[in-house]
Amino acid sequence: MVKVIATEKGYFGKKVREPGDEFSVSDEMYSSRWMKPVDPKWTPPKKPDTKPAAPAKDKTPAKSAEPKPDTKPAQ
Repeated sequence: MVKVIATEKGYFGKKVREPGDEFSVSDEMYSSRWMKPVDPKWTPPKKPDTKPAAPAKDKTPAKSAEPKPDTKPAQ
């Protein structure tokens, strides 16, 4: 838990918090958008990267299920 001060109007704990209101939140619920910690030494926990990984690019050409017709001219 971290003690914070609202920097903007926000909603937390079933209450509207006005700028300057002091209250406690769990570390995971801390939002730097509208809160600042009372203790300036406190740092928020690192959040995991939520971006999906880029799909791997396959450089081999796709194989067709149907065989190619013979396109050589008749002799």
